[in-house]
Amino acid sequence: FFTAHYGDGGYCAILAEVKTGIGFIFTGHSLGAQKLDKLGSTSENLPAMEDRYRFSRRIAAERMIMRRAHRIITSTHQERYEQYSHRLYAGAVDVNAHHTFRVQPPGVNTKIFTDDAQAGDERVERELADKLGTDGGPFVLVSSRLDEKKNIIGVAQAFARSSTLRKRARLAICIRGIDDPFTDISVLPSAERSVLKPVLDTIEGAGLRERTVFLNIGSQRELAATYRRMAARGSVFALTAFYEPFGLAPIEAAACGLACVATQNGGPSEIFEDQSGVLVDPFDPEDIARGLIDALSHRRTLVEKARRRVLRKYTWQQTASGYLAAIKDTARPDNDLLNPNALDLIRSYLENPT
Repeated sequence: FFTAHYGDGGYCAILAEVKTGIGFIFTGHSLGAQKLDKLGSTSENLPAMEDRYRFSRRIAAERMIMRRAHRIITSTHQERYEQYSHRLYAGAVDVNAHHTFRVQPPGVNTKIFTDDAQAGDERVERELADKLGTDGGPFVLVSSRLDEKKNIIGVAQAFARSSTLRKRARLAICIRGIDDPFTDISVLPSAERSVLKPVLDTIEGAGLRERTVFLNIGSQRELAATYRRMAARGSVFALTAFYEPFGLAPIEAAACGLACVATQNGGPSEIFEDQSGVLVDPFDPEDIARGLIDALSHRRTLVEKARRRVLRKYTWQQTASGYLAAIKDTARPDNDLLNPNALDLIRSYLENPT
């Protein structure tokens, strides 16, 4: 069996199946129809969108993949029932066909992301010492790429608006590649600068510069060691993305002993459905502040509950076992391939979106 990930991987799996007769299971992660919507595509700007993103080819390929995959793996039930039910996939897949889908979340590498001390921790602790200071107080830690969708500015705004939060914790933001964004921002690509500049302005405008640290972390092992060091200080992890398809970052943080605050939109709502993490409205800085204060206040309980949940459900071992089970319980679909161009389908959808 082949296992294929993302649209391009799925298309390669179709070609491999045609060549070898070996079937495949497919994990989409993200789909073109949702990107088409999020980018504000209309019938008027479709030619420009098509020229840049080739949506007709991508969505046509995804439709073929859905028809030919022996199983489709999704990270959450929400992904299955919301993403794959998009009108542009009508006729290619039935979200209610239980033999087609398996919900199997990805997992953390517990050899790296663990609350047990690891080789190299002492070096990372020494490097962090000057940045974090010696008061031993907690931080709110943000670690995500510089993407507007990740809503890093929402955490900065929560600090700016809540004097209680400012008294309870300081802010730490991980930015790979630079040590001091206030002086080194020019070395970042323009897209990342456009995300970071408003965050810095918010921090500066609220007088938070002295209560904010920036961490330049170069590897997963350094990140895990940083999580453990932060956990020892009673810190919490924050992921306040406007929408997060799954949410691997908070379960990695939880595996290292951090209490987690995460967006209520997307995968985290399923990950933390047992109240092992705090869910917040990412569009409301006051609710983000409320969630962060709540997590700081109930950190010990959250840490223990989240750690148990990660080890029970979100490890590489659990993920691998789930994929093997999906492979063993498959049947070859008896579906023809669809038209290799979906431009007319997209045009019809944009002209009549409801």
